[in-house]
Amino acid sequence: MSVIIPARNEVRWLTATLEATLAAAENAGKQEISAEIIVVDNSSTDGTWELLEQFARQHDVHAVRLSELGAARARNRGRFEARGRVLVFVDADTHLPADGLTRILDWCDGCGKAAGITRLAGLDGGWRAGLWWRFWEQVRRLPLRYAKAMPAVMFCTTKAFDEFGPFDEEVAIGEEWPILASVYHHRPRQFVYDRSLTALTSSRRMEQQSLGYLRTLLKYAWAIVHKSGRIHYTDQIR
Repeated sequence: MSVIIPARNEVRWLTATLEATLAAAENAGKQEISAEIIVVDNSSTDGTWELLEQFARQHDVHAVRLSELGAARARNRGRFEARGRVLVFVDADTHLPADGLTRILDWCDGCGKAAGITRLAGLDGGWRAGLWWRFWEQVRRLPLRYAKAMPAVMFCTTKAFDEFGPFDEEVAIGEEWPILASVYHHRPRQFVYDRSLTALTSSRRMEQQSLGYLRTLLKYAWAIVHKSGRIHYTDQIR
């Protein structure tokens, strides 16, 4: 399996994310599951690439440089580099649980799932973040295809990616919809939302902006109503 992490100016967050990913890969290795880790640096200017070079020297991490900007492009490049049958996409500020990779592989190989997402919880704590992620947990339970999406941690088989993908490079948010929403729409029994598997992710997009939670909620609503909301996403914090 292949873990793909897009990163642009993530030097503050990336070390902890890679340590969590390496721990999950080590845990998978104990069950004879091979997991490669691919990090696609998206023209960082803050030392992210130098950090990746260090990890690549010391650990089994494949570092890739991509000059074209965009998280969707970085994920698609990661898919191009990947050799695994199962693709796990993780944001640079998100921590996989120790059993995350083994559980994901079991969903795909043991249960025949083509794609899925995990539960998310706040990495940085606080009551607002707690309420936010609990709200989205309930939203993702709705029987709507666009509710079955969240790229912070998502997975799919290479077969599903090649059939329904790639990530939409035209948009700034919702780039995962062609894959996740399509699998859920066309093959709902092959989609899984594993609420028992919790990844920890940053709430920085909301916490570091004035009225950030409200702004982000309204932007998501706009994105669902019209594609222009997915394209004209001006926030610099992802």
